[in-house]
Amino acid sequence: MQRLLLIFSCIILVILFALQGFQPQYRLPTSEQLEEDTVYEEGDGPEQALAEIYFDVEIMGVQEATSEKLESEFGLDPSIWLSVHGRYTNGRFGIADVFMIRPRVGYEDEVREALETIKLSRMNLFRNFDVYNSLSIAENGSIYRRGDYYILLMIEDEERAREIISQYIPR
Repeated sequence: MQRLLLIFSCIILVILFALQGFQPQYRLPTSEQLEEDTVYEEGDGPEQALAEIYFDVEIMGVQEATSEKLESEFGLDPSIWLSVHGRYTNGRFGIADVFMIRPRVGYEDEVREALETIKLSRMNLFRNFDVYNSLSIAENGSIYRRGDYYILLMIEDEERAREIISQYIPR
């Protein structure tokens, strides 16, 4: 009886794990979403861009960048931005960091400096612990402005990330 119960439990677990793989994890952008002049609600463009950028990223330890994490892990002041979108890695398996910050009016320079602080912090981490060419990726990371957002890219395929961001965040 116990053996039958064990076999039945294993079958149920296998079915549950198999069905879990059929849940939609990624939505393909429609042709309307790819147009440059599309107006997005706050957060739609950056979040969709992140989903597409990280669709193929195989580095473990990817975390969401939130205001609280930027304040606690990097010592940044959350009063200088309106919104934060991004993902970053814990550094143990490499680097794949994308930060998009929308500054408050008049705090654009402070947000740019905050992104510089994040970049320097990541470079210092990998200076002592360089895995999978992470130090070079962090040093070559770029900070630029697109639309209302200041963006920091420290990811292996930066050109692809820029193309994706340009599709989802209007100029």
